[in-house]
Amino acid sequence: MEKSKKTIGKIFSQYPLRVCIALYLLCYAFRLWEYFVLKTDESVIGENFIHKACGVVVIFIALFASGLHWRDIGFMRAGRLKNIGLGLALGVGFYTIAYAVECIVLYVQGASPSLKIASGGFSLVKSTEFVSTGIGFILLFNVLNVWMEEGLFRGLFTRLLRERYEFKTVIFITALLFGLWHLAMPVRSFIEGQMKFVPMLLLGAGYVVLTFVYGLKMSFLYRMTGSLWAGLAEHFFNNSVINIVHVVSSMGSDHLQVVRIVTAQLLSFVFVLILYLRKKKTEF
Repeated sequence: MEKSKKTIGKIFSQYPLRVCIALYLLCYAFRLWEYFVLKTDESVIGENFIHKACGVVVIFIALFASGLHWRDIGFMRAGRLKNIGLGLALGVGFYTIAYAVECIVLYVQGASPSLKIASGGFSLVKSTEFVSTGIGFILLFNVLNVWMEEGLFRGLFTRLLRERYEFKTVIFITALLFGLWHLAMPVRSFIEGQMKFVPMLLLGAGYVVLTFVYGLKMSFLYRMTGSLWAGLAEHFFNNSVINIVHVVSSMGSDHLQVVRIVTAQLLSFVFVLILYLRKKKTEF
């Protein structure tokens, strides 16, 4: 067993990009299977979570086979609570600004906005559809979601790629893969006739760029704190607040949700980038 782990670990260190691409494609296959076949997010559950569970299993197997541990990819105990607090503070701060901006815009338009706390799915092409799944389950699904995505992209992939590549190359690769990971939603909307081809291309490109930038932000947080906890917490808050806190107006539910998300993410990216550059001058 130990000999096999050493052999696999050697392959991982010699061909990190190939290994990452192979693991990525495997996880993407699970993602497409759920998006196009199972369609769990269109069921009473209202959330795609099966491919995330499969992704966690893939990470576990990769770690076990290579002799690595969860702490080796960013899940260390030191500073855990402090970094979780940092991530939650980032989410709360910038989403408070984004919700305020959205409500002000809707109020100026005479749409009488108000906040609604309920379980709802995320859609790029239509108003939020509320689901019967309890908020507790939504939070649980989001824990699984961020554990898989941060564990894979910022955790395992970063750990493998940094053996051969410098930091700027590593974060570019992981952010690009993370951006492309989110193409499944607009492509499905096009295939199912909810969106025409050109709008799908434009929205898909915008979604990839936004999640690419988000991936960079998560990598900066990882670099600054030395662990995944800040990114996990911020990512968890981001997904949870989108699913649970909605702006309802005469124009519909979450009419300006995309604007809200873009506002929160771009502002927080600039903030984290400034912190990273300041820390880089003094420590890196």
